[in-house]
Amino acid sequence: MHATQSAFANRASFPLPPPTDFAAIYARYRPPIQAKSRRLLGGSPLADDVVQETFVRFWKSGFADEENPRTVMAWLYRTCTRLAIDVIRDRRRTMPGELTEERTPCGVDLAAATEARAAVLSLAQSVPEEELAVAVLCRVDGLAQPEAAAVLDVSERTVRRMLDRFDERTLELRKEFTS
Repeated sequence: MHATQSAFANRASFPLPPPTDFAAIYARYRPPIQAKSRRLLGGSPLADDVVQETFVRFWKSGFADEENPRTVMAWLYRTCTRLAIDVIRDRRRTMPGELTEERTPCGVDLAAATEARAAVLSLAQSVPEEELAVAVLCRVDGLAQPEAAAVLDVSERTVRRMLDRFDERTLELRKEFTS
């Protein structure tokens, strides 16, 4: 048996939601997940890839049967955040100076965009994934700590501790980029 055949056999061994149900779920939840992905990754094709991968994982997870919209949204939000962080970490191999006028959105200062990208890449290298996920949810997406706790399925106290550790770890980096 070929590797592709066994992979297909593994995928076919668990029930998937009916396509019509999944299409309705996708239509309902794609806009906020796409907005989140674009906030984290910009308008790059990678942002769209993260959205697509988020929904593929959702479809395979069995969560499509979940009726509580808050549970569904939390799962999608958490998965999208983690996938986007993975993409940001993978980007660290790309030098920040590779931005050009053609690749920068209209109206965005190229120097500022390059500096911001360098800061994000530096954070992705120096901060544990869990802390970065909490910081992204609270500082980038503007979620309150209780909301971030619900999305990540942790306590509010854990969110506060992770934000405190994030602030401690990034103090020198923030000084470097603000001076």
